[in-house]
Amino acid sequence: MIQPAVDITTSVHKFETILYQFKRDNLNEVDENHYQKIMALSVRQMNALGALNRLMTNRHEGIPLKTLAHHLRMSVPSTSLLVDSMVKKGLFDRKENPRDRRSLCIRLSEEGESRFQMLYNGMKKRLDSLFGILSEQDQEDFCRIVDTLYNHVYTK
Repeated sequence: MIQPAVDITTSVHKFETILYQFKRDNLNEVDENHYQKIMALSVRQMNALGALNRLMTNRHEGIPLKTLAHHLRMSVPSTSLLVDSMVKKGLFDRKENPRDRRSLCIRLSEEGESRFQMLYNGMKKRLDSLFGILSEQDQEDFCRIVDTLYNHVYTK
């Protein structure tokens, strides 16, 4: 059997391994203060923080629970429990949906925005270091390819 010139499956597996190792190394490198302020969140909570930040772009009133659940690839009941825990931590706010009074909108609280910014800045610094080995063109190509794949997955 002839092997294709590019083996996407192997490349995706390698990339997953890189991301896993990157996340593991970053959790080991953070100082105690950083860990207490940011990393005291579970991975699922950090993902929800990031997803809500992305989804709130141009939607300052917040987003419906169902939308967050879809982007986290979780059921609505599981997402509701996650949101409850984030509200208790003071990271999310829930308000009446101005477009549909039967539902609530979820948004980042001021504390949630602050924690997200700290998390984002720390990850950006480490990612800049990791991707610094690539040429500027390779970095642009990588971002373009990831954007294309992301848009394909999330516009279905």
